[in-house]
Amino acid sequence: MDWGLIARIAGGGFGVTILVLVILSLAAWIVGLIIQKTGAKAKETPAKDK
Repeated sequence: MDWGLIARIAGGGFGVTILVLVILSLAAWIVGLIIQKTGAKAKETPAKDK
């Protein structure tokens, strides 16, 4: 068994997993910012009274 190759494969898989989690967390953070800004704009412009 080539333990160096095994370590590279395992490390690569671990690295890809961490990379995907970081990308997902950044995407969730950006979507949260967008939702907060659109919610703040909706509160600033009150609806007209009927």
